[in-house]
Amino acid sequence: MNTRLISLFSLLLLFSPISLAVSPNLMRHAEFHVPPQDLITFSSAAITVKLCDECQAESIALKADTALFEYEQAIDLSRASEIYLRKNIPVIFIGIDRQQKLVDYINFGGHAPGEH
Repeated sequence: MNTRLISLFSLLLLFSPISLAVSPNLMRHAEFHVPPQDLITFSSAAITVKLCDECQAESIALKADTALFEYEQAIDLSRASEIYLRKNIPVIFIGIDRQQKLVDYINFGGHAPGEH
């Protein structure tokens, strides 16, 4: 019984979107596309986000130089906060450094309209 629980826990940890033990075969940086309602909190210090439908919400710190965008155009923290509160965009792209567990960038709205 204990062996099964340990195996199940190991599998859950292995398949976590941001695992503490990042495989050397995986890319260090990953981009997640999340709906606005899954970005639970947003501040200059950190975000709380559900990175997938089955994932638990997790808090991820922002770097001092985390880039903020609206449809690929650079924005400041004030504008990013406004977009976060309004939640009137279709998707949010979040770039994460999986080794350091830090946010590289947040792109509200994803690709600019007409790009894809």
